[in-house]
Amino acid sequence: MAKNKSQEEVSGISHAIQKLIKIILYILIQIIFIPFAIIGLIDGIYKEMVISKKKGVSFSAGQALQYRWIMHYFGTRPDKLSVEFVKKFPCESHFGLWTTMGALIISQRLFGFTTKMGRLPNPGKETLGSTAGARVLAFDKIMEKYVDEMDQIVLPGAGFDLIALNFTKNKNMKVFELDQSKTLDIKVETLKKAGIKHDWITFVPVDYSRESWAVKLLEAGFDKTKKTLFLWESGSLFLEEDIAKESLSDMVDLCADGSVVAQDFYSQAFISGEISSIVRRNSNLIGKMGEPWKFGIDMSSDPKEAVRSFLEVCGLKMVDCIQFGEKIDIEPFYCVVEAKKL
Repeated sequence: MAKNKSQEEVSGISHAIQKLIKIILYILIQIIFIPFAIIGLIDGIYKEMVISKKKGVSFSAGQALQYRWIMHYFGTRPDKLSVEFVKKFPCESHFGLWTTMGALIISQRLFGFTTKMGRLPNPGKETLGSTAGARVLAFDKIMEKYVDEMDQIVLPGAGFDLIALNFTKNKNMKVFELDQSKTLDIKVETLKKAGIKHDWITFVPVDYSRESWAVKLLEAGFDKTKKTLFLWESGSLFLEEDIAKESLSDMVDLCADGSVVAQDFYSQAFISGEISSIVRRNSNLIGKMGEPWKFGIDMSSDPKEAVRSFLEVCGLKMVDCIQFGEKIDIEPFYCVVEAKKL
């Protein structure tokens, strides 16, 4: 018994020493990166905030692309297409991302030094800090689940996400991506510069303030008689509640039997910033960039029931709901849902 305890103590000390050595090595690598990181940070901020504003590109859309870049280099989700896209994307800095995160990436690859950045939470144990990566994987799983069952895939507000390119290549189906014309123009231009094939995707520019996205979709060749997956990621967050309801109702009207609508919802506490000071600062930043958060569901009592009721008002029946942080003591703040026509 004493011998086993002694072995455990030795093992614990050895583990602590190894951890300390890894931290020291990481710090040394980070010191080397500091001058490059300063330049990269300036370049990144300039492209994300100045260039994107000049080009009329959504700041939040660029941030979503950034998460996929991060996940690729930290080994949590391979995505070569997004990396190649970022290299040619005028509103993001591949150099900036590498110089600010390179020390962590190299340390993880060389000697296994990891932080929360390089890890994903177990299902149900997502936190505010790990939501971005977990959300990417949640939508990936939905795409994997339905891509071979559907005849069409529609991404309203697609932004610069390349999920359709990653999952529908060599598939016999139609794919429609909708967004503002400036966003899609830059996306197509960047795809061409990066040498990424995209000829099977139909890009549908929409002026949401003056045009019906549903009408534009039909004019682009969408077939209402075919099974469709609508993948609407973080779209309702930036809309007024009545507009979010109207958008979902439009999807219902376009749905053939067997179609699926997948989207996410944030809580009212999240969008108001009550849930965290960090979230409140992010909300203020997004608002200053001209994209204020507007719509959230009251998840204070029964989150899944609140989401189910909202979907029913729009003509949808919830068939699955992934509530982030469900297995830990945290206020409900986010969920990803799948629904079908009532």
